[in-house]
Amino acid sequence: MKCFKCNNVMKSVKMSGSVQGIPLYLSYKKKGVFETAKESAVECFVCANCGYVELCAKTPEIFKEVPGTEE
Repeated sequence: MKCFKCNNVMKSVKMSGSVQGIPLYLSYKKKGVFETAKESAVECFVCANCGYVELCAKTPEIFKEVPGTEE
């Protein structure tokens, strides 16, 4: 992946939060007891030249049916 700011090669890195051992993920769940949540892990990339950070869903296609995303 190329950096959007300086066009340098970005490195894949692990992003950590305040709770150790819990990976980042995106989720969406419709209201209702019987609805299941759609979840995707998140990949993190950093530019070692300018410090720009990019986050990407590993499986973005699972969110195609999420309301409010119509084109």
